[in-house]
Order: sequence, then structure tokens, then C-alpha cells
Amino acid sequence: MSDSRIPASLLKRLGVMFYDFLLFGSTLLVMGFISMLAITRLTGVENVAYGSLFAKLFFVYLLVLGYLFFGWFWTHGGQTLGMRAWKLEVITFDGKRINWTQALFRYVYSIMSWIPFGAGYLWMLFDKNKLTFHDRVSKTAIVYKN
Repeated sequence: MSDSRIPASLLKRLGVMFYDFLLFGSTLLVMGFISMLAITRLTGVENVAYGSLFAKLFFVYLLVLGYLFFGWFWTHGGQTLGMRAWKLEVITFDGKRINWTQALFRYVYSIMSWIPFGAGYLWMLFDKNKLTFHDRVSKTAIVYKN
């Protein structure tokens, strides 16, 4: 990483994740409710069977909403609301703002970093630059904001 800013600690990252989880979880509840209400009105389907094609497509829809939510924050200012509260930002290894492609890699691999048992996050405890697995893959870093 050529940018000389200090990488965020695991504890700060966990604080940001908790804060953003509350905000994003609330957003998902509202968007999910509105979407299901619209689908129910348009199709007349009131109950969705677990494991059905519709349930799987709805899950993918929620994942896409997550990407758009986090991607927008990361590409427009480099900070989610949780990151603003904890004074952190996401940048490229060159110290620039990330683009939508990097945001996609960061999002997908950050989800994968939880499997198994958050190993992708714990990776930073052994990495000389304090980078997580998804930081490395997306060529981005969470650092303290100047």
C-alpha cells in the first residue's frame, strides 16, 4: 500500500460494522417491505415458499440493494455513515477514491470474509499492513481520515 495513512484497527472496523448494520438493516427492512407489498399487489402472491425460485431471486435482489447502498457511499466520499462516525474512510492503495468495480469486489469479498468465523477479517491481525482479505482482493484499505 503506497498511501502512508494509518490502517484502521479491527476494533474500529467492528464498531463501524455494527453502526452500518443498524442503518443498512433498517433500510433493508423498509425496502423489503415496500418491495414485497408491491409484488403482492401486482401478482396476488401472499406467501413465498422457503427455497422457491422467487425466494432465491428476492435474496439476490437484497444482495444487489446492499451493493448499491455500500457502493454509493464508498464511491461518493469514501465513507458510510458508520465510517464518518468513527472517522475512517475507504481508499485505493494509491490513496484515491474507489470505483464501482472495486466497490463490487470489496462488497462480495467482505461477505465471504465472514466465512468461516470471520477469518477474512482476522487476517488483518497477521497482515503486515493490517489489511483484511477483502482489502487485498479489492486493492482498497480502511484508514483513518485526515
